[in-house]
Amino acid sequence: MKVFISVDGEGASGVVTPKEMYPGKPGYEFGRKMMTLDVNAAVAGAFEGGATEVLVNDSHWSMNNVDLELLDPRADLTRGGNKHLGMVEGVAGFDAVFFIGYHARAGASNGVGNETVWGREVIEMRMNSKPVGEAEMNAAVCGFFNVPVVMVSGDDCFCKELKETLPAVETAAVKFAINRFAARCLSLERAHAAIRSAAAKALRNLASHKPYVLKGPVEIETEFMSTVEASLASMMPGTVLKGFRTVSFTGKDPVEAWKGAFSAQLIGCWASDDIYG
Repeated sequence: MKVFISVDGEGASGVVTPKEMYPGKPGYEFGRKMMTLDVNAAVAGAFEGGATEVLVNDSHWSMNNVDLELLDPRADLTRGGNKHLGMVEGVAGFDAVFFIGYHARAGASNGVGNETVWGREVIEMRMNSKPVGEAEMNAAVCGFFNVPVVMVSGDDCFCKELKETLPAVETAAVKFAINRFAARCLSLERAHAAIRSAAAKALRNLASHKPYVLKGPVEIETEFMSTVEASLASMMPGTVLKGFRTVSFTGKDPVEAWKGAFSAQLIGCWASDDIYG
């Protein structure tokens, strides 16, 4: 059984502030260690549940966060950005997916580190008119390749949020949000035990998990914080400017829709950084 693990940073055990989430900040080394230890718990649970192969895809920020020296040696690691499928690059051909250290979508709760793809630049993303976060979009891409998301970890807000889309998914809440940058955190011992247990249980009950399949066409809308990002993003061929701050892209399937929407975001968000200086 082949298991794919996508690991983000905001939802990692103990991580609560931007200084722990991003490279170059004083708490970053703590944050990347927490990511790695959460991944190790998921890897251990995967092998307990019957996995024969585990691939970890570093999916946070620069996508060079997981400490390879601390990583469970039974797992392989995909590092680096510029991946066409981003957080789920390489998922095709796997039997099950874990989302570790994920977070709630932007502005829909007090979830720790809540955002959607881009921190302050994006107010909301919608897939076929439904507000979604990174987990829902990635689950749809996984579903295109017929791979189910069976287990996730993060804070309580994220776990509750994703259950609305994937009711059968196993969850491990490693902290309880107070606000975007504060939480009541479980001890690492209990957090890792929860991750390990949920991972093993999910694989033992794999037959009860179904891929999240969206039939095309799929429209992804991005509502930006300002008109600057939207205007620039609308330069992407195939986009539609829907109002002054919202840009949409429609693809024949979730993969095409994701690639088009993300490409437009890259134009809008990166170019606006130059404008703002």
